[in-house]
Amino acid sequence: MKDTPLLIYTRLKVPEPRKDYIIREDLFLKLEKIDDYKVVLIKGGAGTGKTTLVSSFIKKKDLNAKWISLDESSNNVFSFWNYMLEALGDVLGRDKDEIKAIYDSNMQKDNLQMFLVAILNLLDINEDIYIVLEDFYYIKEKFLIETINFFIKNLSLNVHLIIITRESPDIYLGSISMEGRLLSIEDNELNLSRTLGISFLKDTLKLDFREDILNYIYELSEGWIGGLQLIASSANIKSEKEIFKLNFKNRVIEEYINKEIYEFFSEEEKEFLLETSILSYFNEDICKRFIPQFNFRGILYSLVNRNTLISCVNEEFEIYRYHNILREYLEEKVDRDKKIKAHIRASSVFKDLGDYSEAINHLLLAGDYEEAMETILEHSRSLNLFSYIERIPKEFIIKNPDFAYQSFFYYYANLEVDKGSELYDLIIRNMNTSPILEAFKFSNMFIEDNFKLNEIEVMPLAEIDKLKLKDSTKAYLLLKEASFLYVQSKYNEALDFLEKIDNYSITKDNFYIQFFSFSVKSQVLEDMGEVNKTFELYEGMKEMILTYKRLPMLTVSFYIGITGMYLKRMELEKAKISLSEAYKYMPNEAVTMNRGYRYNLCEYKFIIGETEEAIKILEELIKLESYKNYVFISPLLKYIYKFENEIIKDFISGYEKQQEERKSLDSKLLYGSILFKKGKKEEALELVNEVLRYSRKRKIKLKMVQGSLLKISIIIEDLEKNREVKNLFIEALHYSYENKILQPYFFEKDIVNRLTTEGRFNIISELTNKEKLHYEEIINIIRTKDDIILSQREIDVLKEIAKGSTNKEIGENLFISISTVKTHIINIYGKLQVSNRVSAVEEGKRLKMI
Repeated sequence: MKDTPLLIYTRLKVPEPRKDYIIREDLFLKLEKIDDYKVVLIKGGAGTGKTTLVSSFIKKKDLNAKWISLDESSNNVFSFWNYMLEALGDVLGRDKDEIKAIYDSNMQKDNLQMFLVAILNLLDINEDIYIVLEDFYYIKEKFLIETINFFIKNLSLNVHLIIITRESPDIYLGSISMEGRLLSIEDNELNLSRTLGISFLKDTLKLDFREDILNYIYELSEGWIGGLQLIASSANIKSEKEIFKLNFKNRVIEEYINKEIYEFFSEEEKEFLLETSILSYFNEDICKRFIPQFNFRGILYSLVNRNTLISCVNEEFEIYRYHNILREYLEEKVDRDKKIKAHIRASSVFKDLGDYSEAINHLLLAGDYEEAMETILEHSRSLNLFSYIERIPKEFIIKNPDFAYQSFFYYYANLEVDKGSELYDLIIRNMNTSPILEAFKFSNMFIEDNFKLNEIEVMPLAEIDKLKLKDSTKAYLLLKEASFLYVQSKYNEALDFLEKIDNYSITKDNFYIQFFSFSVKSQVLEDMGEVNKTFELYEGMKEMILTYKRLPMLTVSFYIGITGMYLKRMELEKAKISLSEAYKYMPNEAVTMNRGYRYNLCEYKFIIGETEEAIKILEELIKLESYKNYVFISPLLKYIYKFENEIIKDFISGYEKQQEERKSLDSKLLYGSILFKKGKKEEALELVNEVLRYSRKRKIKLKMVQGSLLKISIIIEDLEKNREVKNLFIEALHYSYENKILQPYFFEKDIVNRLTTEGRFNIISELTNKEKLHYEEIINIIRTKDDIILSQREIDVLKEIAKGSTNKEIGENLFISISTVKTHIINIYGKLQVSNRVSAVEEGKRLKMI
């Protein structure tokens, strides 16, 4: 949604002081030193002249002021900072468009600190800036207060915040006060002196009364500007005798307005006031649409000329609003049912004007939650509108499956895990009342770590098509199901689901859907070995990062994902850099991102030989509920299957209990490796052949390479199968050269070493030129250990192994414990990529370490 000019001018225009306003010399004198203060707090009740004081001072001093008029709808972190962005537009310059683009498409709570830092940096210029927040007493929301506290704490010396409020604000000002950088103007200081009060009545309100009458009016008001104006409004239509009978003291304002002002309006004027009292702002165009039966100009000018509490907030566009004293009085007089109908009519008017935020606000005030939800869904591309979720009762949300599910994703994308979990639990509890809610089952995978992958059932594409849901909601469902299919190694089916999303026209303008679709697709293609295609996706993502470079979710996802690509190609330095970048931008509450980061970090540590570190990370990962079934973390477990430990035992147990259709290709390859290690060669071959058949049929290149190398390791000792070994190696090279996949060869280094050195496996003459180049890259990868260096203690242990010493003997000779010996041996195996003592000694000699 783009803010309409009316909305911008209403909220962000410095109010014009009324003609012939009085100069508050005493208060101006205090404000003269405004540049010495970080915060100026103007606190006073309704009608004390706070706004006029500040606006007139700004006008007199010609200050570079940015004004924001707040109301009930501003008590929301997204609305508040959206207005701040608009107000600071000319200061932010070209950077404003970039930051605004993030707001128009996606703004995460966890992202706000970086967003605020960006604004704070842009405000640090060689020019004083004055930000005015009018009616700050509306700001109560806890998280919003936290962001404002952060903003104030880090303001540069050239920025001065002026807060206009009826009551003490909830923000923390203690440290600023202690530093002497807080200027306060309190209620009692705002009252007018007798001289200024009389001047206000004569010069500003144009009351042409004798001095004694003016003095009497001043005494009645006790210097309260609102009181002076109220009495003046009634005095205009009274005789001198009646004026002296007025008694304002100890009278409630409502009663006074009613008897002394309101009753003297014509019936048409009363009706106009009551009808428009629900509007936060209005002009002739709005009123012609909202109440076409009234003569807007005639009535309004009559009211203004009689000092009625109406302010013109922008003379160019003739935009008006009621003073809070009058608006609150009028709203109390409107019948509830009539008020509801008026809010609904107003909503329609603001929809036509393109101000959907104001339209939704009126619907919520009317209690028409159903229409409010539909309006938000109609404009779901503008995700800021979903910030209104908090004002919609949960019992209404659950009745609208589209809104419920899109709200759930809004919480997910904004990292509001607790609220997302609460809404998901509500959806689950209400599945019996609405069968369509069944489609949302297992969505907690996006926000929690207590979901169980092995319990998930995928909803068929045809069934999703039949659901009576909006295309945007179906797109989110398809993303969920595609994620599950990916985990189950059903890659082509997952791509079909993602392609269906692309066919929905509405998704092309929805940043969230595009982002999540990209994320899932890149994972699918990576697992299929389509590294080139995945890199193409990441190139596209680079452009998105440049557009939304202050959006951590996108940046972190990019670096986590591309790390996997670098590892596939053994570009370890690039992988290291991308992991560092991912960590730098990682939001604190990003559960799923942190899981992905640790997963890739773990694999990186295994590859570079930091086995002990990798195992620590692995042990942390397997504590997560989502990985309790080790079948789903098998790509990492392959690095430790050679060592007897409880993790591998638990994997075997989980794998054997798992339903066949839920076993991933990676888990089957790992289980095959374990079977072979245990001497169950035929069972291992049967399982590997199954994986190869499945992968060949579906062109899953990475699994074809991994499966071929594993099968080679099983049959390599059978001299009668030399030709089959060569064919498998050629097949692996054929399906890996184009995408430059190297990591599987590095993992199976022992076998590949034999394939490239033993004459019986000479295949060079059977390779294409491109395959030969790839072959050379593989040899370089497996034979270069410059980046893998054993510590001196590990070399000492390796020398002892070469002597044939047992673990106990090594410990005694080197004066270390047996557990330390075992740790060193694990590190040696990992760094040298070997699986036994003999291979470790041979590799150590080849590298001239011993």
